[in-house]
Amino acid sequence: MTEIALRERRRRQTEREIGDAALDLFEAGGVDGTTVDDIARAAGISPRTFFRYFPSKERAALVPHVELDERVEAMLAGLSADRPLLDQLEEVWREVLLALDDGRSEAGRLLLRVRRLMRAEPALRLAAAAVDEERLDALVGHLVRLVGADDDLEPRLVVETAGVAVRVSLDRWAGAREAGRAVDLLETYAQACRVVRSPGR
Repeated sequence: MTEIALRERRRRQTEREIGDAALDLFEAGGVDGTTVDDIARAAGISPRTFFRYFPSKERAALVPHVELDERVEAMLAGLSADRPLLDQLEEVWREVLLALDDGRSEAGRLLLRVRRLMRAEPALRLAAAAVDEERLDALVGHLVRLVGADDDLEPRLVVETAGVAVRVSLDRWAGAREAGRAVDLLETYAQACRVVRSPGR
């Protein structure tokens, strides 16, 4: 691993440590009841260092799982212009949901905590929507370059279509788990994909 890659990995690990501290405090006292100073203290850093990593306390709770995020980036980098983009994105998100192992893996437990908090915390939902938009914009840009499109209409529609199926599936899954019901995340996603492709049927 190169020195640059090591630095990036260390940066992500520090983000994860701050994120874990934020999640713990949000679960214990809510977003409104938690300050940046509280998070920084729990993470063993200064508030100034906190703001080098995050623009707000809400964003600190939305750090993706390091290993899973790296895996996603590798899969997205491997997309091909020779196959339908929607098919490929659905395969990527299916692999992501499989890695969550219905909340049993480390990444799955983390995401379930975040989604549960989002259901109760409007400020966190707004921050998550902003993060999603940033990541989707970056993916659209990647697809535009990949296929050599003149504009982003088709790539954006593909990304948004794939993204909404994932978001709805995760919301249904987290809500069911919070209510004590068993919902198969992969089957929910498969159903969402079918509805997206054939609405009204």
